[in-house]
Amino acid sequence: MIFDNIKNAAKFYFLGERFKKGYEFILNNDLKSLKCGKYEIADGVFANVQELETKLPHLAKFEAHREYIDIQYVISGCERMDFSFIDNFVGEISYDEQKDVEFLSLRDDVLSANTINVKTGEFAVFFPYDVHAPMLSPDSACEKIKKVIVKIKAD
Repeated sequence: MIFDNIKNAAKFYFLGERFKKGYEFILNNDLKSLKCGKYEIADGVFANVQELETKLPHLAKFEAHREYIDIQYVISGCERMDFSFIDNFVGEISYDEQKDVEFLSLRDDVLSANTINVKTGEFAVFFPYDVHAPMLSPDSACEKIKKVIVKIKAD
């Protein structure tokens, strides 16, 4: 898992050409005016632009992926993301190969997950099996946010 500001994106180009293309999509597009939807970027790289309302943390759904890495970038607003190691979870809903997602629950003996608040201009990267619960409200009020999730095929 990586958490940083988009102004530092070039520091992560060493992760490969797909990462570079993903970060360049974020850096070189007017994301605030970009319509919601899916955008093909390169072979093995695409983006989903979304406008959603955050939800209260007790409604968190923890998810993990196997085929794709997420770069979750907040275009506007603030979003809480909870995360932890996969060993701290048990399966809840089986892996869906078509959607590349499985939903998990914290084990009974695990007290809590880690939390970050991702603000406008910041991003979090979740690698396969990094379990995360996005779209959470950082406080007691839900808010509308705009974000882009760049999906990078993991090799």
